[in-house]
Amino acid sequence: MANIILTGTSSGFGLLTAKTLAKIGHTVFATMRNVQTKNANAARDLSDWAEREGVKINIVEADVTSDKSVKAATENIASQTDGAIDVLINNAGTGYIGLNETLSAEQTNQIFQINVIAADRMIKAVLPYMHKRKSGLIINISSITSRQNIPVMGVYSASKAAIDALSVSYHYELKSSGIDVAIIQPGAYQSTDIVSKQMIPDNPDVINQYGEDMINYTKGVFQYFEPSESSRDPQEVADLIADIIDTPQGKRALTNMIGAGPLGDAISEINHSIQNLVETILGNRGVMA
Repeated sequence: MANIILTGTSSGFGLLTAKTLAKIGHTVFATMRNVQTKNANAARDLSDWAEREGVKINIVEADVTSDKSVKAATENIASQTDGAIDVLINNAGTGYIGLNETLSAEQTNQIFQINVIAADRMIKAVLPYMHKRKSGLIINISSITSRQNIPVMGVYSASKAAIDALSVSYHYELKSSGIDVAIIQPGAYQSTDIVSKQMIPDNPDVINQYGEDMINYTKGVFQYFEPSESSRDPQEVADLIADIIDTPQGKRALTNMIGAGPLGDAISEINHSIQNLVETILGNRGVMA
């Protein structure tokens, strides 16, 4: 069984994944911010659940946007595992539905800090331990919006496209070092209720400068992301993560799309095209992909 670091475990995919992996028998180091304040109830509930179930979940305070916090958390976890960090799952993230202009530049930066820079910070923190053992797995939670660049999700889509690109690069860089990298691209799982948790835009009044078509479109996208009886079960994503971990090293797919519905074929084609392009470039330079 693996020692797993999982970010963003206070709710949504992270919470379900922590429970799913622990029930299989893995040791999960569930990280979240503000364990003593804002997320105190979430941390206590998860810890109590693990105790009742007799599984191994350790709550670890970590602000993934802070070098100091990530370093302290990683060293803490490594001290508990004798340096054996087998899996990193970058799940922590933030979303935004709305016109790009409604966000300030500072807010756009915040989305990229959480969705991209923080994931890279976590990767760099665990890699020394994985290199030492010449094995490991990094899973980055992306989104089908990384390939679906629609209006009113532009900043979010851009951040997910960035983590996809970074993940592809890491995948090939680390392949010969015995470390796998996998991307998960979930579709819309409304029951994670991302709409109610998104940031409040700094410039909401600019929407009055836009045409009625785009205003109505924005409302439609919001409605699509509200939970309903027909919402897909996010447990699918947790189960996929478990399957990827269980897959032998070197046999894991780079991109793993789930819940894309009718968009699946088109997104899959883009994923394959990107992978073929990268491998063609590497092959032309004598690098085995």
